[in-house]
Amino acid sequence: MTLDTPLADAALTRRDGHRPPALTAPATSGVMTRAEYRRLAAAAAEVAAETTPAADLPAGSVFTPEPECVVDEFEFAARLFAFTGETPVQAPRVDEDQIPAPVAASDVHRARRGSRHRAGAIAKRLAATSFSLGVMTVVGLLAVGTTTPAAAVASASGPAADITVAASSSSIAPDEIQAFVASSDAGATDLDRTETYDVASMVDVAADSGVTLFAGTWVNNSEASIQWPFPVGVPVSASYGSTTYLSQFASPHRGVDLTPGTGAEVHAVAAGTVRIATEAGGDYGVTVLIDHIIDGQLVSTRYGHMQYGSLSVAQGDTVAAGDVIGKVGETGKATGPHLHLEVLLGGSTHVDPMPWLYENTVGTHTVG
Repeated sequence: MTLDTPLADAALTRRDGHRPPALTAPATSGVMTRAEYRRLAAAAAEVAAETTPAADLPAGSVFTPEPECVVDEFEFAARLFAFTGETPVQAPRVDEDQIPAPVAASDVHRARRGSRHRAGAIAKRLAATSFSLGVMTVVGLLAVGTTTPAAAVASASGPAADITVAASSSSIAPDEIQAFVASSDAGATDLDRTETYDVASMVDVAADSGVTLFAGTWVNNSEASIQWPFPVGVPVSASYGSTTYLSQFASPHRGVDLTPGTGAEVHAVAAGTVRIATEAGGDYGVTVLIDHIIDGQLVSTRYGHMQYGSLSVAQGDTVAAGDVIGKVGETGKATGPHLHLEVLLGGSTHVDPMPWLYENTVGTHTVG
Protein backbone atom coordinates (compact mmCIF):
# COMPACT_ATOMS: atom_id res chain seq x y z
CA MET A 1 0.00 0.00 0.00
CA THR A 2 1.32 3.40 -0.97
CA LEU A 3 0.80 6.68 0.76
CA ASP A 4 -0.42 9.36 -1.62
CA THR A 5 -0.39 13.05 -0.92
CA PRO A 6 -3.99 14.35 -0.37
CA LEU A 7 -5.33 16.09 -3.39
CA ALA A 8 -5.51 19.83 -3.18
CA ASP A 9 -9.14 19.91 -4.26
CA ALA A 10 -10.33 17.27 -1.72
CA ALA A 11 -13.35 18.87 0.12
CA LEU A 12 -14.65 18.36 3.61
CA THR A 13 -18.19 17.03 3.87
CA ARG A 14 -20.45 19.94 4.31
CA ARG A 15 -24.07 20.46 3.92
CA ASP A 16 -23.85 23.71 2.06
CA GLY A 17 -21.13 22.46 -0.20
CA HIS A 18 -18.55 25.07 0.84
CA ARG A 19 -14.99 23.85 0.54
CA PRO A 20 -12.46 24.49 3.32
CA PRO A 21 -9.06 25.81 2.51
CA ALA A 22 -6.95 23.29 0.56
CA LEU A 23 -4.66 21.02 2.48
CA THR A 24 -1.23 21.27 1.04
CA ALA A 25 1.80 19.28 1.97
CA PRO A 26 4.92 21.09 2.93
CA ALA A 27 6.93 22.08 -0.07
CA THR A 28 10.05 20.58 1.32
CA SER A 29 8.89 16.93 1.21
CA GLY A 30 7.06 14.79 -1.28
CA VAL A 31 5.90 12.27 1.42
CA MET A 32 3.47 13.03 4.31
CA THR A 33 3.56 11.15 7.60
CA ARG A 34 0.50 10.25 9.63
CA ALA A 35 1.36 12.77 12.32
CA GLU A 36 1.60 15.54 9.78
CA TYR A 37 -1.68 14.44 8.24
CA ARG A 38 -3.40 14.56 11.67
CA ARG A 39 -2.00 18.00 12.35
CA LEU A 40 -3.21 19.27 8.99
CA ALA A 41 -6.66 17.73 9.54
CA ALA A 42 -6.95 19.26 12.99
CA ALA A 43 -5.92 22.65 11.68
CA ALA A 44 -8.45 22.39 8.85
CA ALA A 45 -11.20 21.49 11.36
CA GLU A 46 -10.37 24.47 13.51
CA VAL A 47 -10.45 26.78 10.52
CA ALA A 48 -13.77 25.34 9.42
CA ALA A 49 -15.23 25.74 12.91
CA GLU A 50 -14.15 29.31 13.07
CA THR A 51 -15.41 30.26 9.62
CA THR A 52 -18.65 28.26 9.62
CA PRO A 53 -21.09 28.89 12.42
CA ALA A 54 -22.74 25.92 13.96
CA ALA A 55 -26.08 27.41 13.11
CA ASP A 56 -25.30 27.05 9.47
CA LEU A 57 -24.98 23.33 9.82
CA PRO A 58 -28.22 21.33 9.57
CA ALA A 59 -29.53 19.84 12.73
CA GLY A 60 -27.85 16.63 13.65
CA SER A 61 -25.01 17.06 11.11
CA VAL A 62 -21.45 16.52 12.22
CA PHE A 63 -18.33 17.79 10.48
CA THR A 64 -16.20 14.83 9.67
CA PRO A 65 -12.85 15.06 7.92
CA GLU A 66 -11.77 12.63 5.30
CA PRO A 67 -10.79 9.26 6.66
CA GLU A 68 -7.21 8.73 7.74
CA CYS A 69 -4.82 7.24 5.30
CA VAL A 70 -3.31 3.87 6.25
CA VAL A 71 0.46 3.84 5.50
CA ASP A 72 2.66 0.78 4.98
CA GLU A 73 5.57 1.32 7.33
CA PHE A 74 8.24 -0.37 5.18
CA GLU A 75 7.21 1.50 2.06
CA PHE A 76 7.09 4.73 3.93
CA ALA A 77 10.56 4.17 5.36
CA ALA A 78 11.83 3.23 1.91
CA ARG A 79 10.51 6.45 0.44
CA LEU A 80 11.74 8.47 3.38
CA PHE A 81 15.32 7.12 3.28
CA ALA A 82 15.39 6.43 -0.49
CA PHE A 83 16.37 2.77 -0.47
CA THR A 84 15.16 -0.48 -1.96
CA GLY A 85 15.35 -4.13 -0.98
CA GLU A 86 18.25 -4.73 -3.39
CA THR A 87 21.95 -4.40 -2.50
CA PRO A 88 22.73 -0.68 -2.73
CA VAL A 89 25.32 0.34 -5.28
CA GLN A 90 26.47 3.92 -5.20
CA ALA A 91 27.50 5.24 -8.60
CA PRO A 92 29.73 8.29 -8.70
CA ARG A 93 28.20 11.41 -10.04
CA VAL A 94 29.58 12.52 -13.35
CA ASP A 95 28.96 16.01 -14.62
CA GLU A 96 28.17 16.48 -18.25
CA ASP A 97 31.22 18.69 -18.76
CA GLN A 98 33.44 15.89 -17.38
CA ILE A 99 32.27 13.25 -19.88
CA PRO A 100 35.11 12.80 -22.44
CA ALA A 101 34.23 13.41 -26.04
CA PRO A 102 34.51 10.43 -28.41
CA VAL A 103 37.93 10.10 -30.05
CA ALA A 104 37.85 10.40 -33.83
CA ALA A 105 39.72 7.92 -36.08
CA SER A 106 41.77 10.76 -37.54
CA ASP A 107 42.97 11.72 -34.05
CA VAL A 108 44.09 8.13 -33.40
CA HIS A 109 45.96 8.03 -36.74
CA ARG A 110 47.55 11.38 -35.96
CA ALA A 111 48.67 10.13 -32.53
CA ARG A 112 50.20 6.99 -34.01
CA ARG A 113 51.94 8.98 -36.70
CA GLY A 114 53.29 11.35 -34.06
CA SER A 115 54.69 8.46 -32.01
CA ARG A 116 56.35 7.00 -35.11
CA HIS A 117 57.78 10.41 -35.97
CA ARG A 118 59.22 10.78 -32.48
CA ALA A 119 60.75 7.27 -32.67
CA GLY A 120 62.27 8.07 -36.06
CA ALA A 121 63.69 11.34 -34.77
CA ILE A 122 65.31 9.55 -31.82
CA ALA A 123 66.83 6.93 -34.16
CA LYS A 124 68.20 9.65 -36.45
CA ARG A 125 69.79 11.45 -33.50
CA LEU A 126 71.40 8.22 -32.30
CA ALA A 127 72.74 7.48 -35.81
CA ALA A 128 74.12 11.00 -36.13
CA THR A 129 75.82 10.72 -32.74
CA SER A 130 77.38 7.35 -33.66
CA PHE A 131 78.61 8.72 -37.00
CA SER A 132 80.15 11.76 -35.30
CA LEU A 133 81.96 9.56 -32.78
CA GLY A 134 83.27 7.34 -35.60
CA VAL A 135 84.53 10.34 -37.58
CA MET A 136 86.24 11.78 -34.51
CA THR A 137 87.90 8.41 -33.82
CA VAL A 138 89.21 8.12 -37.40
CA VAL A 139 90.51 11.70 -37.34
CA GLY A 140 92.26 11.05 -34.03
CA LEU A 141 93.93 7.90 -35.38
CA LEU A 142 95.07 9.71 -38.50
CA ALA A 143 96.47 12.54 -36.40
CA VAL A 144 98.40 10.13 -34.19
CA GLY A 145 99.68 8.12 -37.17
CA THR A 146 100.83 11.07 -39.23
CA THR A 147 102.30 13.25 -36.48
CA THR A 148 106.10 13.39 -36.47
CA PRO A 149 108.49 15.26 -34.16
CA ALA A 150 109.06 18.85 -35.20
CA ALA A 151 112.83 18.41 -34.94
CA ALA A 152 112.78 15.73 -37.63
CA VAL A 153 111.22 18.00 -40.25
CA ALA A 154 113.71 20.01 -42.28
CA SER A 155 112.78 23.40 -43.62
CA ALA A 156 112.15 23.28 -47.36
CA SER A 157 112.38 27.04 -47.85
CA GLY A 158 115.88 27.67 -46.50
CA PRO A 159 119.25 26.62 -47.90
CA ALA A 160 120.73 23.22 -47.25
CA ALA A 161 122.29 23.03 -43.79
CA ASP A 162 123.87 20.50 -41.50
CA ILE A 163 121.26 18.31 -39.83
CA THR A 164 122.28 17.08 -36.42
CA VAL A 165 120.09 15.05 -34.10
CA ALA A 166 121.18 15.89 -30.54
CA ALA A 167 120.58 13.83 -27.47
CA SER A 168 117.69 15.04 -25.34
CA SER A 169 119.21 13.75 -22.11
CA SER A 170 122.64 14.44 -20.67
CA SER A 171 122.78 10.93 -19.27
CA ILE A 172 123.47 9.42 -22.74
CA ALA A 173 127.12 8.93 -23.53
CA PRO A 174 128.50 10.90 -26.51
CA ASP A 175 129.47 7.74 -28.35
CA GLU A 176 125.87 6.47 -28.14
CA ILE A 177 124.38 9.44 -29.99
CA GLN A 178 123.32 8.64 -33.54
CA ALA A 179 123.48 11.57 -35.95
CA PHE A 180 123.56 12.24 -39.68
CA VAL A 181 125.60 15.22 -40.88
CA ALA A 182 125.29 16.43 -44.47
CA SER A 183 127.65 19.06 -45.81
CA SER A 184 126.11 22.08 -47.47
CA ASP A 185 128.38 21.76 -50.52
CA ALA A 186 127.46 18.11 -51.19
CA GLY A 187 125.98 17.65 -54.65
CA ALA A 188 124.21 14.93 -56.62
CA THR A 189 126.35 12.16 -58.14
CA ASP A 190 125.39 10.05 -61.10
CA LEU A 191 125.64 6.29 -60.68
CA ASP A 192 127.56 4.51 -63.41
CA ARG A 193 125.46 1.49 -64.52
CA THR A 194 126.51 -0.60 -67.51
CA GLU A 195 123.44 -2.85 -67.77
CA THR A 196 120.22 -1.93 -69.57
CA TYR A 197 116.67 -3.13 -68.88
CA ASP A 198 113.66 -3.59 -71.12
CA VAL A 199 110.51 -3.94 -69.02
CA ALA A 200 107.44 -5.51 -70.63
CA SER A 201 104.32 -6.81 -68.93
CA MET A 202 103.09 -10.37 -69.23
CA VAL A 203 99.94 -9.15 -70.98
CA ASP A 204 101.96 -7.41 -73.69
CA VAL A 205 104.19 -10.44 -74.23
CA ALA A 206 101.19 -12.74 -74.42
CA ALA A 207 99.40 -10.45 -76.87
CA ASP A 208 102.45 -10.33 -79.13
CA SER A 209 102.37 -14.13 -79.34
CA GLY A 210 98.58 -14.42 -79.72
CA VAL A 211 98.11 -15.99 -76.26
CA THR A 212 94.67 -15.19 -74.85
CA LEU A 213 94.74 -17.58 -71.87
CA PHE A 214 97.74 -17.46 -69.59
CA ALA A 215 98.58 -18.58 -66.05
CA GLY A 216 101.50 -18.74 -63.63
CA THR A 217 102.49 -22.27 -64.62
CA TRP A 218 106.00 -21.18 -65.63
CA VAL A 219 108.21 -18.20 -66.47
CA ASN A 220 110.00 -18.43 -69.79
CA ASN A 221 113.57 -17.23 -70.23
CA SER A 222 113.95 -16.02 -73.81
CA GLU A 223 117.77 -16.13 -73.48
CA ALA A 224 117.96 -19.80 -72.43
CA SER A 225 119.01 -22.56 -74.85
CA ILE A 226 115.92 -24.63 -73.91
CA GLN A 227 112.63 -22.76 -73.59
CA TRP A 228 108.92 -23.31 -73.08
CA PRO A 229 106.72 -23.55 -76.21
CA PHE A 230 104.95 -20.24 -75.24
CA PRO A 231 106.53 -17.02 -73.94
CA VAL A 232 104.18 -16.96 -70.91
CA GLY A 233 102.69 -19.67 -68.73
CA VAL A 234 99.38 -21.12 -69.95
CA PRO A 235 96.78 -23.48 -68.43
CA VAL A 236 97.20 -27.25 -68.59
CA SER A 237 94.03 -29.08 -69.69
CA ALA A 238 95.38 -32.66 -69.56
CA SER A 239 98.54 -33.90 -67.90
CA TYR A 240 100.84 -36.76 -68.86
CA GLY A 241 99.18 -40.17 -68.31
CA SER A 242 95.75 -38.60 -67.69
CA THR A 243 93.04 -41.16 -66.91
CA THR A 244 90.46 -38.89 -68.52
CA TYR A 245 92.35 -39.09 -71.78
CA LEU A 246 92.62 -42.86 -71.38
CA SER A 247 88.84 -43.23 -70.96
CA GLN A 248 88.16 -41.14 -74.08
CA PHE A 249 90.77 -42.53 -76.48
CA ALA A 250 91.48 -46.02 -75.03
CA SER A 251 95.21 -45.26 -74.91
CA PRO A 252 97.49 -43.56 -72.36
CA HIS A 253 98.13 -39.84 -72.74
CA ARG A 254 101.75 -39.61 -73.87
CA GLY A 255 102.10 -35.85 -73.65
CA VAL A 256 100.70 -32.73 -72.00
CA ASP A 257 97.88 -30.56 -73.39
CA LEU A 258 98.48 -26.79 -73.16
CA THR A 259 95.60 -24.34 -73.82
CA PRO A 260 96.79 -20.81 -74.65
CA GLY A 261 93.80 -20.14 -76.91
CA THR A 262 93.11 -20.67 -80.59
CA GLY A 263 95.72 -19.15 -82.91
CA ALA A 264 98.52 -18.75 -80.37
CA GLU A 265 101.99 -19.13 -81.85
CA VAL A 266 103.85 -22.36 -81.09
CA HIS A 267 107.63 -21.97 -80.48
CA ALA A 268 110.36 -24.62 -80.81
CA VAL A 269 111.73 -25.50 -77.37
CA ALA A 270 115.32 -25.85 -78.59
CA ALA A 271 117.47 -25.71 -81.68
CA GLY A 272 117.29 -28.74 -83.93
CA THR A 273 116.29 -30.28 -87.25
CA VAL A 274 112.73 -30.80 -88.41
CA ARG A 275 112.13 -34.52 -89.00
CA ILE A 276 108.32 -34.33 -89.66
CA ALA A 277 106.18 -31.36 -90.75
CA THR A 278 102.78 -32.42 -92.16
CA GLU A 279 99.08 -31.64 -92.14
CA ALA A 280 98.24 -35.36 -92.42
CA GLY A 281 99.45 -36.53 -89.06
CA GLY A 282 96.51 -38.84 -88.31
CA ASP A 283 95.46 -38.50 -84.65
CA TYR A 284 97.97 -35.65 -84.25
CA GLY A 285 96.45 -33.66 -87.14
CA VAL A 286 98.83 -30.91 -88.26
CA THR A 287 102.05 -31.94 -86.51
CA VAL A 288 105.80 -31.21 -86.35
CA LEU A 289 108.58 -33.43 -84.92
CA ILE A 290 112.01 -31.86 -84.19
CA ASP A 291 115.21 -33.71 -83.23
CA HIS A 292 117.61 -31.99 -80.75
CA ILE A 293 121.04 -32.90 -79.45
CA ILE A 294 121.03 -31.94 -75.76
CA ASP A 295 124.11 -32.69 -73.65
CA GLY A 296 125.22 -35.04 -76.45
CA GLN A 297 121.97 -37.08 -76.38
CA LEU A 298 119.13 -37.24 -78.92
CA VAL A 299 115.90 -35.73 -77.61
CA SER A 300 112.86 -35.25 -79.86
CA THR A 301 109.82 -32.99 -79.31
CA ARG A 302 106.44 -33.40 -81.01
CA TYR A 303 103.81 -30.63 -81.51
CA GLY A 304 100.30 -31.76 -82.49
CA HIS A 305 96.75 -30.52 -83.37
CA MET A 306 97.96 -27.24 -84.95
CA GLN A 307 95.88 -25.26 -87.42
CA TYR A 308 95.70 -26.08 -91.10
CA GLY A 309 97.83 -23.72 -93.17
CA SER A 310 99.74 -22.48 -90.10
CA LEU A 311 102.96 -24.47 -90.60
CA SER A 312 106.00 -22.22 -90.99
CA VAL A 313 108.64 -25.00 -91.27
CA ALA A 314 109.24 -27.97 -93.56
CA GLN A 315 110.97 -31.32 -93.27
CA GLY A 316 114.77 -30.91 -93.06
CA ASP A 317 114.67 -27.26 -91.86
CA THR A 318 116.93 -26.15 -89.03
CA VAL A 319 115.28 -24.14 -86.28
CA ALA A 320 116.51 -22.23 -83.22
CA ALA A 321 115.00 -22.10 -79.76
CA GLY A 322 111.93 -19.85 -79.77
CA ASP A 323 111.28 -20.01 -83.54
CA VAL A 324 107.58 -20.10 -84.53
CA ILE A 325 106.65 -23.42 -86.16
CA GLY A 326 102.82 -23.12 -86.33
CA LYS A 327 99.65 -22.04 -84.49
CA VAL A 328 97.40 -23.73 -81.95
CA GLY A 329 94.34 -25.49 -83.40
CA GLU A 330 92.25 -28.64 -82.92
CA THR A 331 93.03 -30.82 -85.92
CA GLY A 332 93.21 -34.61 -85.71
CA LYS A 333 91.70 -36.36 -82.67
CA ALA A 334 91.16 -33.39 -80.39
CA THR A 335 88.31 -32.30 -78.11
CA GLY A 336 89.19 -28.60 -78.32
CA PRO A 337 91.91 -26.14 -79.36
CA HIS A 338 95.19 -26.98 -77.60
CA LEU A 339 98.81 -27.95 -78.21
CA HIS A 340 99.72 -31.58 -77.60
CA LEU A 341 103.42 -31.59 -76.61
CA GLU A 342 105.55 -34.72 -76.30
CA VAL A 343 109.21 -35.28 -75.24
CA LEU A 344 110.91 -38.49 -76.50
CA LEU A 345 114.30 -39.46 -75.10
CA GLY A 346 116.47 -41.16 -77.73
CA GLY A 347 113.80 -40.26 -80.27
CA SER A 348 111.29 -42.90 -79.09
CA THR A 349 110.88 -43.09 -75.27
CA HIS A 350 108.09 -40.89 -73.91
CA VAL A 351 108.60 -38.93 -70.68
CA ASP A 352 106.46 -36.36 -68.84
CA PRO A 353 107.18 -33.04 -70.64
CA MET A 354 106.48 -30.77 -67.62
CA PRO A 355 109.20 -32.06 -65.24
CA TRP A 356 111.64 -32.32 -68.16
CA LEU A 357 111.06 -28.69 -69.16
CA TYR A 358 111.27 -27.43 -65.56
CA GLU A 359 114.63 -29.17 -65.24
CA ASN A 360 116.10 -28.20 -68.60
CA THR A 361 114.97 -24.58 -69.03
CA VAL A 362 117.31 -23.29 -66.30
CA GLY A 363 120.05 -22.57 -68.89
CA THR A 364 122.68 -25.03 -67.71
CA HIS A 365 122.40 -27.52 -70.59
CA THR A 366 124.23 -27.64 -73.88
CA VAL A 367 122.26 -27.89 -77.13
CA GLY A 368 123.82 -28.88 -80.47
